Amino acid sequence: MKTMTRILPFFLLTLLFLSCCSSCSDEKAPALKPEFSIAETDLQHDCQKEQTNISIPVKTNLNADEWSVKSNEDWCLATISRSTSQPSITIVVKANEEPDVRSTTVTVKTPISEHTIRINQLGYGKAVLLKKSSPKIDAAGGQMTVTVTANVEYDIQMPNEQEWITQAPATKALTDYDHDFHIAPNKTYESRTAEISFIARQDPEVKAVCVIEQAALNVGTDEVEATGDILIKPTGGTASENQPGQGIEHCFDGVFGGTPYHSVWGQPAQFPVTLEFTFDGKEEIDYFIYHTRAGNGNFGEVDVFTATEAAPDYKLYGSFDFKKQNAPSKVIFNSPLKNATKIKFSVKSGAGDFVSCDEMQFFKNNVDDRLKQQLLTVFTDASCSELKEGITDAQINALPPYFAQIGTYLKNDKYDAWEKKFRIRDYQPYSNVELWAEKLMTKRYSNLDNPTGIYAEAGDSILVLVGDTHGQSVSIQLIPDVEAGGDTYFLHEGVNKIGIRRKGMLFIMYTADLLSPSAKPVRIHIPLNSGTVNGFFDLKEDQTDAAYAELLRKATYKYFCVRGEKIMFYFHLSKMREYLPNNILSAIHLWDNIIGWQQELMGIDDVRPSQVNNHIFAISPEDGYMWASDYRIGFVYTYLNNILLYDNVMAAKDNAWGPAHEIGHIHQRAINWPSSTESSNNLFSNYILYKLGKYCSRGSELSALATARCIKGNAWYNMGTSTHQNEDTEIHMRMNWQLWNYYHRCGYQPDFWQKLFRLLRENRISESDPGAGQLLFARMACQAANQNLTEFFERWGFFEPVDNVTIEQYGSWNYNVTPRMISETKAFMARFPAPRHAFYYLEDRKNGDVGIDKYKVGDVGHYSQFKNNQKISKTPKYSRSGQRISISNGDEAVAFEVKKGDKLLFFSNFLSFEVPSSIALEGCSIYAVQADGHRKQVMAE
Repeated sequence: MKTMTRILPFFLLTLLFLSCCSSCSDEKAPALKPEFSIAETDLQHDCQKEQTNISIPVKTNLNADEWSVKSNEDWCLATISRSTSQPSITIVVKANEEPDVRSTTVTVKTPISEHTIRINQLGYGKAVLLKKSSPKIDAAGGQMTVTVTANVEYDIQMPNEQEWITQAPATKALTDYDHDFHIAPNKTYESRTAEISFIARQDPEVKAVCVIEQAALNVGTDEVEATGDILIKPTGGTASENQPGQGIEHCFDGVFGGTPYHSVWGQPAQFPVTLEFTFDGKEEIDYFIYHTRAGNGNFGEVDVFTATEAAPDYKLYGSFDFKKQNAPSKVIFNSPLKNATKIKFSVKSGAGDFVSCDEMQFFKNNVDDRLKQQLLTVFTDASCSELKEGITDAQINALPPYFAQIGTYLKNDKYDAWEKKFRIRDYQPYSNVELWAEKLMTKRYSNLDNPTGIYAEAGDSILVLVGDTHGQSVSIQLIPDVEAGGDTYFLHEGVNKIGIRRKGMLFIMYTADLLSPSAKPVRIHIPLNSGTVNGFFDLKEDQTDAAYAELLRKATYKYFCVRGEKIMFYFHLSKMREYLPNNILSAIHLWDNIIGWQQELMGIDDVRPSQVNNHIFAISPEDGYMWASDYRIGFVYTYLNNILLYDNVMAAKDNAWGPAHEIGHIHQRAINWPSSTESSNNLFSNYILYKLGKYCSRGSELSALATARCIKGNAWYNMGTSTHQNEDTEIHMRMNWQLWNYYHRCGYQPDFWQKLFRLLRENRISESDPGAGQLLFARMACQAANQNLTEFFERWGFFEPVDNVTIEQYGSWNYNVTPRMISETKAFMARFPAPRHAFYYLEDRKNGDVGIDKYKVGDVGHYSQFKNNQKISKTPKYSRSGQRISISNGDEAVAFEVKKGDKLLFFSNFLSFEVPSSIALEGCSIYAVQADGHRKQVMAE
């Protein structure tokens, strides 16, 4: 028993070991990445005329049957040798019995690469061969070896007056020989070349020439010591509240994108939130920069207080609105804060009702900018983009090496024209998107109006050389991928050196009051070795499809930018090359027009483009579908083909509708209130369809309005059947479109919508009170039309009381329309003359129109009847079969009403229509409605 006791554990351990071994043996080793390489020195072999055997080692983990070798000539045999563990290529070059040199290639094909080995062989005639006849040497110089294969004695002829090349001692000059040369460093900013000739002693006609090209000295940005403004770091700070672990010390820890300061999570901040920074009282502060984080808490309204040793009590310096924007804000003090001791920020509002700060930086101006002063002795301004008259090489070379390099390139016109086009540019001022979004009641347009066409990699150090800023604030922003914002760096006149944290495209941020005399172009130079030029297409500057195709061909970044007059594309380069390789003008003109047509309705021609000139910025995200937000709109990159080329846009109704709908979201705010957010923008969508001229408009038929109002008793807010964001967009969109058709298309008030937009910018709808907003819209529509539109808005359910109903549409809203609000609105509207027509029955479509789809739009009430003020000259009659009413001689009417006394029970624009069974027809009358609203009773046949 004792023996068994000892054996059993051993047996179990053995089983466990075998089991583990079995398990391990079943596991598959990770697949190796395929490799194949041949040393560069083995890609050319020069041979004597006798038969020669060559063995070329290869480094690979491929199986022998996965790659192949093949010679182009019978006199050169190439095979794969597997005689050792490491495969090689064996080449047998047969003896050359001809006088001339002969050459061939051996091709090596693998699944991952293809290599070409060149074989040269001497004949019995005199010849000299060089293994590397055109070596390229970098600016640092060093040792260079030239391998010569010859069947004659030869001499080496060094270049005249080229002291930068020297030859090492030689002892042999017949058969293969390696000649060593020393190349001195190139300390100039231009490349240089020289020739070394290997000449047969007995026959000077037999020779080989080695052409050496040495690169110019290329000085990187690391060599530049930019003397920027002086950072003054606080000695401490306090905050009135903070989330644990996110205290005020993170505002001045120097870590961008790290842990920020943040108010307490999960609850609104206790405004005003105070952030107080202390200083040692020894320094002068000229300005501060507030750096935001991506997310909640960006400052809105803020009061700034200051204290100094001379005035130790806080004084209000100023009140500011940083607009809760995801971008830094810079405030320059009117006069320097001498011996500053404290600066306090009293934040009164923040994005999402929080307060946050990535970094708060305080600076003293560096008035002793010696580098800038030195550069101005050679260049016309601090952008270093143009030399002064008569500047000599000596003056240029007296500059720090990096700037001497720039000067040399400019003086000798060595700056590549394509690079120079984007590296040296005059950037135009653009309007303040925050300010004009509020003034014009739109979403924010883009502030990325000034692309540089240059991208930078994470870890890069780049220089930005800035000329005269005319007293304006200028910065540069790096946008990673298609993010809404990125790292922003404020720029000053002179040399700015910037460390890049993330890969992205660079944009100049230059915002100004366009009416200001100082709103002038700013020359900015992003010089050599600062980022990589990708380029972009500018409609005004580049103008042609040929120029676009060339720019697209040279681009290397993931995205390519196209700037039109009103829109900018920032789309995947691969998709642009796939869908628009050679032609951009059709696409950019189309979308400039689409945006221009929408702006046309808004009545902003008095300020655009004279005072507001920003673009809409369209990106191509890799998920989602279509959307609009502040600063940009998105079209998923797989859909771009449908919305870019004009022919493709016109191929389907939705190809224009979808983008126009999203852009409409940018422009709808003045005419919108909750319950209308997915329809008020469709005024713009239908207008775009009209302007494009192919498809009819979109939206429910008039019969849907009859059902909603006469059968269901719906008010505006709950009209129809919810389809999107708790709104029946199909029926809602028809109201605005009736107004446009009547006043614009029929010509009764061609600037109606322009007037209405202006009135609603002056008398603004409050989003928080949608019921009041609905009635304000109706009042302002009457004022714009100078007509009493009570009947029109009655038909659309505006005057149905709504008692404290909660609706959900991009938020929760309390909807109230009280009897008092209704009576006050009607009293206001009664001040205006009666309308000339009953255009609430207007329909702009006919059955059979292109794009009519599933709609059955009726037989009468076409807009042309209102335009022509059509009268009913015939005598309409009706017949009844159950609930069906059939009209004869009724084609001159615009609608038919079923009434009992003065009460409207139902209406239709069909010549034959079914009255819902819920309406008892006994005792009812049928009326034909004339375009001008006159009713004529229709008698039974």
